Amino acid sequence: MRLYYYIARKFWGPFFFALGIFTTLVVLGDIFEKLKNLSNGTTTVWDLLVYAACTFPNWLTTIVPVACLLGAISVISEMVSNGEWTACVAGGFAPKDLFKPIIACILLVVLVTMGVQEFIVPGLNLKADAIYYTRIKPSANFNPHVENDVVIKISPTQMLFAKQVDLKNGVMHQVSLDTYNDQNGEWNIATQVIAQEMSWNLTTRHWTFKNGILRTFLTDMDTTEESFVSQEAPFTIPPQKMAVSKAEDKLLSIRALSTKINFYGRSGLSHYAAETARQSKLATPFVTVIMCLLGMPFAISTRRKSKILNIIASLVIAFAFWWIMSMVTSMGQNGYLNPYLAGWGPVLLFSVAVFLEFKWLKL
Repeated sequence: MRLYYYIARKFWGPFFFALGIFTTLVVLGDIFEKLKNLSNGTTTVWDLLVYAACTFPNWLTTIVPVACLLGAISVISEMVSNGEWTACVAGGFAPKDLFKPIIACILLVVLVTMGVQEFIVPGLNLKADAIYYTRIKPSANFNPHVENDVVIKISPTQMLFAKQVDLKNGVMHQVSLDTYNDQNGEWNIATQVIAQEMSWNLTTRHWTFKNGILRTFLTDMDTTEESFVSQEAPFTIPPQKMAVSKAEDKLLSIRALSTKINFYGRSGLSHYAAETARQSKLATPFVTVIMCLLGMPFAISTRRKSKILNIIASLVIAFAFWWIMSMVTSMGQNGYLNPYLAGWGPVLLFSVAVFLEFKWLKL
């Protein structure tokens, strides 16, 4: 047990060093790219620093897998180079047993990272956007809770168009609800509601149109119109279960993705892109561990090869892993591959590769 604690303690130094170096380089690169905005009259150095602080956790979670890999390689390489690995194996420990404390550390890092991605990063991304669009690159129409020019498929026969949507406050402006019917295989518009506003009523738990017109299409050439001050909408989907954000799926939490998928599914819309992103996020712990397992065995061979060559070989494997992951994920997002297969396929494929690698190296 003491040996396991000893190996685990050796992991954290290289891990935090690699994490700090890579994240600092990425964040500094992002800041330098935005330094050109200092001349716009609104941006200050403090704005750039606050923006960098808000985006830092997101960059941190992106770099974690590589930091875990380099941390694991460093521990094994150091133990091999100073003879500790040979002594442990001679003392009856199997190589895979010596991997266990390192994997335990990696799992702890992954769990913390998932918590940060789920509960911290989304909120900080909103704050970073607010700083960017109000201070760094000001936009007069920016509102973090408002989406403009939104089209929502409420049901298979209903389309809602809105100039502005604020789901946080449960209100939409300049809306049009079109209802269609199917007559002999042809879709024809049956009714159209045009209103200045539509708001969510917490008491009745219905959406309510305000100051609008109800247009009924009797025939292609004949319609009737009726003005109203207030009218209840024909659907009861609460705002918290709607998904209209145009943010990238990879920046959303698993909870937000689930809301989006459920809403799209209820509306009859395709949601393979969001489902692929959700499955990829759920597979993240396994992805990081498997990527590390692919590279770790090469560090043992430093008795026969250069340590630098082993690290390079491990990194090549790791980046090849991520390249395949990105390619498969892209196929899933574009509907060419089942989202579950896109999210978990690489995990299963490389799990087999790890098994064969350990068997071949007799670990």
